[in-house]
Amino acid sequence: MTSENKAFVRLVDPIKDTAACLDVCKKTVGPALRTGTPNLISPYIWCLPYIRLCPEYCFVVDDGDGNAVGYVVCAPDNVTFAERFREEYIPILESLDPILKKPPMDPPADWGKELTLGVLQCLYSPEELLHPVCPRLIEEYPAHLHIDILPEFQRKGFGKELMEALWARLRKDDIPGVHLVMEAGNVNAQKFYLAIGYNRFGEVVDGGKSGEVGKEDNGNLWMVKKL
Repeated sequence: MTSENKAFVRLVDPIKDTAACLDVCKKTVGPALRTGTPNLISPYIWCLPYIRLCPEYCFVVDDGDGNAVGYVVCAPDNVTFAERFREEYIPILESLDPILKKPPMDPPADWGKELTLGVLQCLYSPEELLHPVCPRLIEEYPAHLHIDILPEFQRKGFGKELMEALWARLRKDDIPGVHLVMEAGNVNAQKFYLAIGYNRFGEVVDGGKSGEVGKEDNGNLWMVKKL
């Protein structure tokens, strides 16, 4: 049965919305992470820490019946967020789920062959959020975000509404800019971000793997917006 109530955007409720947001993350994460243990780990990297550490910068799409069916989660300052992630979030991971036990961190995993190890190493490496290969990204765009919406609520304007709610909050706190990292091969996502005011970060780093143009389809694009 379809609800007659109208979906809308609101601030996250960490108690009521967390389980639903984690479910959205698992259903919308990149294709390589859609199944198995990597899928179970994904929301603990790209969703939950934001809701726990900075909920005032997280917004959800409410389906009209109180259920979160999409979200944008954000860290307003990458440096502070990485510190809090290390000090406050990592120590509780194993208590959240035994699969989150810290893995060997060296050598780095081959994501093509050791996907579970790769995502676990990512979970325990918050310093990567500081993009050490390009400090200028964090200096000019200190906030970063992740946005995901269930397919049946996509292309209805909620992505832009989530972003606008977040931008208003960041501007209120005088945050000068926000960035996000996306797969270079995701053409539809690029079109969406460009249409709502993001631009490609104007520098290519990592020998072309990241920055304005990803070296390969699985490279990274950095999308940025001045606030």
